[in-house]
Amino acid sequence: MVLIKPSKYDDDGYVIRFWKGVLPSNTLSVLRGLTDDVRARGIFGDIQIRVDTFDETAERVPVKEIIRWSRSPATKLVVCLVGVQTNQFPRAVDLGKQFRAHGLDVLMGGFHTSGTINMLSEQEPDIQELFREGIVVVSGEVEGSWDGILADVLNGELKPLYSFAQDLKSLPDIETAPLPAISPKSMRHFVSPTFGTVETSRGCPFACTFCTIINVQGRTMRERSPEWIADLVRRNYREHGIDFHFFTDDNFARKKLWRETFEVLIRLRREGVKVSFMMQVDLARKPKDFVRLAAEAGCTQVFIGMESVNPQNLKAEGKSQNKVDEYVDIIREWHDAGVVVHAGYIIGLPFDTKDQVPSDIQYLMEVIQADVASFFMLTPLPGSHDHLEMKKRGEWMDPDLNKRDSFHAVVKHPHMTAEEWTQVYEEAWKAFYSKENLTKILSRWSHNPKVYWNLVFGLMWYKNASLIEKQHPMIAGFFRLKERQARRPGYAVDPLPVHLWKRTKDVLWLFRSWARFLKEMEEIWLQTRPRSEREKRFVEEVERIQGEIWQTLRIAEWQKAYNDAKAALPARVRALLDPFEDLSSMILLSRKDLDAFLKQWEGLQVRLQELYRRVASEEGPAKTWLDHLHGLHEDSWQSRKVQEWRETYNGFRERLPSQLHRFYVKFDALSNRVVYSRQDLGRFWMRTREDLREKRFWGIRPSRMAVTFCKELLLTTAFAGRILSTFRT
Repeated sequence: MVLIKPSKYDDDGYVIRFWKGVLPSNTLSVLRGLTDDVRARGIFGDIQIRVDTFDETAERVPVKEIIRWSRSPATKLVVCLVGVQTNQFPRAVDLGKQFRAHGLDVLMGGFHTSGTINMLSEQEPDIQELFREGIVVVSGEVEGSWDGILADVLNGELKPLYSFAQDLKSLPDIETAPLPAISPKSMRHFVSPTFGTVETSRGCPFACTFCTIINVQGRTMRERSPEWIADLVRRNYREHGIDFHFFTDDNFARKKLWRETFEVLIRLRREGVKVSFMMQVDLARKPKDFVRLAAEAGCTQVFIGMESVNPQNLKAEGKSQNKVDEYVDIIREWHDAGVVVHAGYIIGLPFDTKDQVPSDIQYLMEVIQADVASFFMLTPLPGSHDHLEMKKRGEWMDPDLNKRDSFHAVVKHPHMTAEEWTQVYEEAWKAFYSKENLTKILSRWSHNPKVYWNLVFGLMWYKNASLIEKQHPMIAGFFRLKERQARRPGYAVDPLPVHLWKRTKDVLWLFRSWARFLKEMEEIWLQTRPRSEREKRFVEEVERIQGEIWQTLRIAEWQKAYNDAKAALPARVRALLDPFEDLSSMILLSRKDLDAFLKQWEGLQVRLQELYRRVASEEGPAKTWLDHLHGLHEDSWQSRKVQEWRETYNGFRERLPSQLHRFYVKFDALSNRVVYSRQDLGRFWMRTREDLREKRFWGIRPSRMAVTFCKELLLTTAFAGRILSTFRT
């Protein structure tokens, strides 16, 4: 038996596959577990059952090799295309056709077939296509029916359709279903082999109109027993080293046995099974113990379907359980428990506009203060009430199912064109994962080093996937692969040299983007990283002493005036004041530093006089700003209290705890506080590039370049090492 979780095509027709995936398929594990149970019970006597699994987002599906397997003597091979979502359906059909062309039995199931048959009928064109190709359609859950399907495979009596979900009141009991079985081979293809997915319940009691869950898995919560969950978690931990689970339940908070489930996980942790987990919950009010017990049980992150901050949108989509005025208090409760909040947000709901969406995203960031966000474009999927109503009304939907991924505009919006809709969607990702917002998020968690470092890794992943890899973070992986011949029918296969040239350009661009991204994250880390109490005391003392000096010398005013003057000065003289960038941010840690600063500060008078001579004959903003700078310099210099400052530093004995950070600590004149920043490094490289461009080779000092390069290397090594150590732990 071959179990395949298909991928999808990108907009250029290439199969989306990564060197390392991120989110293992729970469906593969469930079906592998069901098959292992059939084998263990000896249902088919001495017949040997072999199971191979392939998650196409992280593994190449060896079609030709699988076909060769089927030709082995005394072999009956069946290919199961499992967990197929609507956007994966075209790729699944293409794979199925390849296998059917060589006479292999092919089955296909998942939310697309289940939702289509449940809410529409088997007469839909895409289902009829499967029948024509001889692909067996499976609708619904196969617990309790898997034995019979396998028997039909062995006897050559497969039916065109197996439908198990049309009666939502008679869905299978999953309380004591066989445990899912992880494929160690498949796990090697994922970034973290210690990260697993599992569902502890199915169904959801709510009635969101965009959701397919309720019309496939029902609105009655069906739960696995706490003992079942304990057995699975314990086995995964001991046999596979999995210490983090994503509970894929659509709504963990509506489980009747949530307390018992938390208690059994708490007990496991006390036994030494140190597992943690992420879960999906709603925004309705919880029992008072829910959040506390969740954190104690090992919950580190919750995914919350906020969907919108506009009450009109929530009402229109049947999301009545979400109360926007309660968002802040609910999120704060999770934060107080040390749990990161991951918001799911839909863009393109009925009352969204191109002007309103950016404001709503700002509200999500500034007021609600979500830590992580996943954005989706409203997409009517087969199995949802929205899709059914649109079909009834005959409204246009993009016929290309490959685009039904919640990342494309596939319907007409009442207030936005497709281009506007796409733009606000992309801008939402850029705004949330901007340097400014990431700095705010990590600053909120700097008091909790464990959460902080896990969040650093998570935010890096999400920004890389959404803004660099251009894939949704929840389905993306690390380092996109493009197989030349694995292209959607109708797309030309490039000659090998052309393909290699395109991939080379893609990879070079990717590496440059990663380099810029790494420098950005280094800057954020320097500004937000957790600090020891000793370092905090040191910073406070420096801010007190140096703040007084900077105020006396009016350096904040100098900084503002300089920023304006720099823009107004002619290019030929602008470089004369460039050293002020370094001088104004200089950190004074000793009397020696103070004397060096004062000497350089005095030298500014000479530079100003030189500038006066160069622009004396010119009129305009440059001359005006130079007059202002000159006046500031003379006034501040006359009011200096040098001897008093020297005596202060004679009594200042404490030093920065870490030598590493000594290179990157600066003083921000505008905010009058100590900051950690790599801006001096960036400024040096920018000036060097300008010197090279203008052929000012005399301004380039190799010794300074070597020192700066060493500082860069030291910073990058320290940051990367900290990330890797966090990832390993």
